[in-house]
Amino acid sequence: MSIYVVDDNSHICEFLAYLLSSQGHKVHVFAHPDHALEHLRNKRSVPRLLISDFNLPCMNGVELHQAMMKYVPQIKTIIISGRDVMHELGGLPFLQKPFSPDQLLKLVHAYKQEA
Repeated sequence: MSIYVVDDNSHICEFLAYLLSSQGHKVHVFAHPDHALEHLRNKRSVPRLLISDFNLPCMNGVELHQAMMKYVPQIKTIIISGRDVMHELGGLPFLQKPFSPDQLLKLVHAYKQEA
């Protein structure tokens, strides 16, 4: 499954890229939401899943999800954050940092089964 990971923390990006690629997923990592959107607009790859930090430069993870839906209406999204932002997510799945690899993989697997 093609997955976009967007987080301005390089350690989080590296960890998620390693974890998800070790499970056979094709992972694209971006430190800035504009880079992810540009990559998508240029049709370099079409993600089935977005894993995004809530707090990003220039927009939040929910806004990034909404922007990506213009190009990929069926995209699934998981928001991650170090603070509890559940009330700001409009129903999107949320994992609070730190989370275990198993917690994330369980959500990713559920999305993969839906497709």
